[in-house]
Amino acid sequence: MNRKNQIFLICQFLKEWRKSRRISQDQVQSATGIDVSNYEIGRCEPGLYNILVLCDFYGLSFPWLCRMAEETASGGMILEEFMRKADRQPVSNQPIISDHTLKYFYS
Repeated sequence: MNRKNQIFLICQFLKEWRKSRRISQDQVQSATGIDVSNYEIGRCEPGLYNILVLCDFYGLSFPWLCRMAEETASGGMILEEFMRKADRQPVSNQPIISDHTLKYFYS
């Protein structure tokens, strides 16, 4: 899967997560300073920093989110499964982003 498709999937996952938690786009923008509307419709793509801020705001792990997008793109999971798995994702004390993830994101 190419980088652009993965970022689009990540944005769709974040959108579904936001909606499932009944959080409005305005609430996200007030809390994070990020306007997610263009990201959610694919008009433009967020940079790494904004994705990390959104993951932190939603309580999701960025590396985990990348793995879920990869699995979905390969046909191994549908969006509904992602939502079920997101509710059960383990909380980790590891750094929010690894060197491997940075290399993948910017390759």
